[in-house]
Amino acid sequence: MIHKVNICLILIALTIFSCKTKTENKAPISGNHLINESSAYLLQHAHNPVDWYPWSDAALEKAKKENKLMIISIGYSSCHWCHVMEKESFSDTAVSRFMNEHFVCIKVDREERPDIDNVYMSDCQKANPGACGWPLNAITNSEGKTVWVTTYLSKEEWLNALKSIQSNYDEDPNEVEKMTRNFYRGEEFFSDSKSGKSEFKDDILLKQIEIINTELDYVNGGKKTDIKFPLPSLLRACLEIGTRQNNPKLIQFVETTLSKISNGGMQDQLEGGFARYSTDPLWKVPHFEKMLYDNAQLISMYSFIYQKTKKPYYKKIIDKTLNFINKEMTSTEGGFYASFDADSEHEEGKYYVWTLDEIKNALQDQKELNLAISFYGFTKEGNWEHGKNVLAQAVDKNQFLKDNKITENEFDNQLASIQQKLLAAKSNRKKPNLDKKIICSWNAMMTRAYADAAMALSSEDYKSKALKSGEFILKNLLKDSTQLYRTINQEKTSALAFLDDYAFVIDAFIRLYELSFDEKWLNIANQLMHHVLENYSHSDNSLFYYNDSKSSNVGVRKIEIDDQVIPSSNSVICDNLHKLGLYFDEPDMINRSQNMLNIIFNDKIKNGPSFYTNWLRIYQEYSKPMYEVAIVGDKSNDKRNELAQYYIPHMILLGGNNEGTLELLKEKLQEGETYIYVCRNKVCKLPVQEVAKAIPLIQ
Repeated sequence: MIHKVNICLILIALTIFSCKTKTENKAPISGNHLINESSAYLLQHAHNPVDWYPWSDAALEKAKKENKLMIISIGYSSCHWCHVMEKESFSDTAVSRFMNEHFVCIKVDREERPDIDNVYMSDCQKANPGACGWPLNAITNSEGKTVWVTTYLSKEEWLNALKSIQSNYDEDPNEVEKMTRNFYRGEEFFSDSKSGKSEFKDDILLKQIEIINTELDYVNGGKKTDIKFPLPSLLRACLEIGTRQNNPKLIQFVETTLSKISNGGMQDQLEGGFARYSTDPLWKVPHFEKMLYDNAQLISMYSFIYQKTKKPYYKKIIDKTLNFINKEMTSTEGGFYASFDADSEHEEGKYYVWTLDEIKNALQDQKELNLAISFYGFTKEGNWEHGKNVLAQAVDKNQFLKDNKITENEFDNQLASIQQKLLAAKSNRKKPNLDKKIICSWNAMMTRAYADAAMALSSEDYKSKALKSGEFILKNLLKDSTQLYRTINQEKTSALAFLDDYAFVIDAFIRLYELSFDEKWLNIANQLMHHVLENYSHSDNSLFYYNDSKSSNVGVRKIEIDDQVIPSSNSVICDNLHKLGLYFDEPDMINRSQNMLNIIFNDKIKNGPSFYTNWLRIYQEYSKPMYEVAIVGDKSNDKRNELAQYYIPHMILLGGNNEGTLELLKEKLQEGETYIYVCRNKVCKLPVQEVAKAIPLIQ
């Protein structure tokens, strides 16, 4: 779903004049300048009559040489409204003729170049608060400074806006140039918090949690909004803080949200996998695109809640989602693909929805048909629109069993039979397009997800897949030991990595160390962190730029701090610095992490704590310091697996069959025995040999 940006003000301000006739700048017959790109999104536009360029020096130089404005159009492969605008406007000869004649036109895949997207999305949010999304279309001067920015527009709206802007530019270029001042890109102020002792207090944290609490929907889960995103960062913060502050209400909120998400249309009830967001407050009708990052983060959340509750239902969700990822979104080499479109055959959700007649044809057994209709709420009119039904649980399962006098085992068997028959019935449908781009940060999230599932479920299969995906990153996305690439597409690497790629790879590798006790992963994570410190650091404060110091021609280096559907790169780096500082006994890393938190809590938290949920979670790691739990001896793997059955978010795990090289493991090996050491700030309690005896020492 996208919100149209109101263009009335600009259309009033810019009087529409008839355009001067110029020689048409035709696109190449065989395709435009996107024809040799590897991005699925760019290739979707490679045969448009618009003479699209990729973001490149050639395009920017052309605009300067010809003194033209630029159209910078940003989207991604699975974006529904991007497809609509491509079909309506960018495939239209009249629209493309005007675009080619008057503008230099640039297409950007936001998943390959999030740095460019960040710049123009920030400009959009300045001009149109709360009404920005994709496709994102910016009109800029030849230097890339924004004149005007919008999202999806109909063909008529788009062409009228272009004519209005161009007419004004022809009449007085200076007036259009003045409009760029509305999008001042001076660097945001952050206080200097590089020195001084930090104090972290529970009451400061709890005050922010009280504010967030007013925004939570305790009945339906998620936040109190009409359109709902899963927000795993919020859920993780609530679960960890709820656990450590003994707040069962927060924990129940997480359970409610995860249950509602998995019972509704957000989860593909037949094949598994989660959609990007819900178009309603009940999680019933999704926006049908499936993104790797959502699924990865939700797998981790279901792993945590399973550790916390041991409810078999959550294990089923983990297994079902990972089965979908393994079957549909995993390359033969072990990488993970980016996304599935919402559309198939030019219709949103067509692959996933059902008419009642289609249901009846698939379910010939009357008993199964009746159960399906009652449980999923199928109707002739449709539980969605145009007679279409979304598979979403319409009733409470326990109440349904009671009302229908059926045992849970009988119900589960019947539902499994129904789902198999519906799967068979839809096997001939055309699947949505799969974007096979492999994105570094998203692959790291999925690596972490497999590791979290392996820990929670004691699964050797998931452990093997986690380690395999880690090796994939090392082999295919890492160059010269510290330089990551952003993407691989059709065996081509694209731009060099951004801060979020480093943040999530480091996070995943720390988790792989905890999963395997193989110090290789921890050492590489440490090397990558030092690369970040050297190349991404801000000169005046403790935060990090999104681009490295040798960055591209974007023209501005942004600092990403807001935790949204994905936690901000700076907050993940903050957490990584804390953990690596503990593992490698590097006080400077811990101090840097604390200084980052100070900036957020001094300067930014007043904007609303719901934008900083991962920061809040990390703050608690300092207000209630974490434990270092070392397991050393021949049975270290077995003891670690046993300990991982408990939900203990406030510890780092380390160990192995021997002492290894970490300072925290020195002099802890006792020949022929396996001991568990529970330490805090490097001060250890008396070691124990049984996990059951270690748990009270941690809790």
